[in-house]
Amino acid sequence: MFAFVLGVTAGALVALLFAPQSGEELRGDIAKGARDGAKQARSVGNDLKKRGQKVVDLTHDRLQDAIETAYRQVKRA
Repeated sequence: MFAFVLGVTAGALVALLFAPQSGEELRGDIAKGARDGAKQARSVGNDLKKRGQKVVDLTHDRLQDAIETAYRQVKRA
């Protein structure tokens, strides 16, 4: 996903540099592209954080189940 974001950003910058615009327009477009890229990066980061938290929660639940099962079996012995 990071490669995609990087590719889109690089492509946008190259397109802006070769487009016939005034310096002010070009700077504005570059700034907008940077803001859009940062927004997309934050979105990807938030998605990854949510996925990571789900993995942590699932692992915690499974580990807790395993500990409880082991505890019950030791108690029976």
